[in-house]
Parts: sequence; structure tokens; C-alpha cells
Amino acid sequence: MSENSAAIVSGGARGIGAAIVERLRADGYRVASLDLEVPPQPREGVLDLVCDISDAAQVAAAVERAASGPGPIGALVHCAAYQRIAAFETLDRDVWDRTFGVNVTGGANLVRAVLPGMREAGAGRIVMITSSSQFAPPPMMAHYIASKGALTGLVRALATELGPLGITINAVAPGLTATAHALADVPAEHFAAVRERQAIGRTGQPADIAAVVSFALSDDAAFMTGQTLLVDGGESRI
Repeated sequence: MSENSAAIVSGGARGIGAAIVERLRADGYRVASLDLEVPPQPREGVLDLVCDISDAAQVAAAVERAASGPGPIGALVHCAAYQRIAAFETLDRDVWDRTFGVNVTGGANLVRAVLPGMREAGAGRIVMITSSSQFAPPPMMAHYIASKGALTGLVRALATELGPLGITINAVAPGLTATAHALADVPAEHFAAVRERQAIGRTGQPADIAAVVSFALSDDAAFMTGQTLLVDGGESRI
């Protein structure tokens, strides 16, 4: 990471994204968070921007603002996600479109926006947050899992195109994680059932995911690209 390098994190206002923002600040990055909302209190060293990442024009404007400080944009983390529980048979088309618009098109919009600067610098690190649900799919989430599978495919394909430019791209796939959103919406018995399937018998925390993202953005990961790093306590083993 170059001195004063900037990182962009989508979905950085809360949950796993907020933990990633905090970790990258500790790693020395200037961080811009792109989200539909901003935290109630300003965060030191963080540029909080309201941005719907499914809108390419909004993403381009936000990335331009993030790039206006000292140092290049050296890292991108796409953590924003849209998730609604629904049976495939009764799924509303608008939910399908929004799921892919945020999870897949949003990721593509972000890469397109940061790519010129990374190409010019001859270096860059990109991480897409996917999901371990691809490997053991639960019911009522076909649309969400399909979107995360598409995002994984994008990572693998872009690794081929971006590698010659000095840019790496990898996926980090969390399992069930104790975010405020999950704790409010997921029954305690489901958390317990997931722990029973894991090799490590505790619930994952947002900081667990942020630590792996930090590694994937680091110089130590310079020879790794196109990979999916599972962070689910060993629930999935591939």
C-alpha cells in the first residue's frame, strides 16, 4: 500500500462493511464509504458518501470525490448487498432486479469506476464480499444466492483481465455473521444450528471478515487472485 492510499468500501455504514472500514483505517488507508445512509456521527478519517451503487453515474461521482485527496485509490471492497427472504415461486420481479442491481451490477459499476486510476498506477486490490450460502444453499434465498454466484464468476473472469495490469481481485465469502441486522432477523435457534455445523464452535463476528479482507488487500496477498476465501468457521469445506 502506498502512503496515503485510499480505499473505497461499499456498504460501509454498518455491519460487516463498517467493520471493514474500521480495519482499513487501522491499516493506514484513507477510506470512503459508499452507502444509502451515513452513520449518525462522523467517523475520523472516513469520507461517508450517500450513493446507490446500482446507479453508475452516482458511483462515478462518488469515486471522483474519493479520488480527490492525496494518494491513489489503491483498494476497493464491494460489501453492499440487497437481501430479502422469499420463495422463488412467489418472488416479486422487483426484488429479483434489485438484488442483482446492487449485488452484481453494483460491483461492476464500482470496478469500472476505479479501474482507470488503478490501471494508471499499475497496481490495485479488489475484494468482493460474496457468501458461503453458495456452497450450502438454504431455502428462500435463490435470488440472493444466484447473485452471489454471479459475483463470484465476475471475480474469476476479471482476475484474468486485470492480472496483467497489476491488479488482483478476490472474493471473501462470510458465513452467518453476528451483525445487528442478522441478530434482529435470524432466530437464535438458527444461529445455534449453524454453530453445530461449523468446525469452530462460535458465531462469526464482523471483525473476522474484516481481518481476511485486510489480508486480501495487503502486499502479502500479491500472488493471489481469482480466489474465494471462505470465512464461515468451517461450515463449508471446499
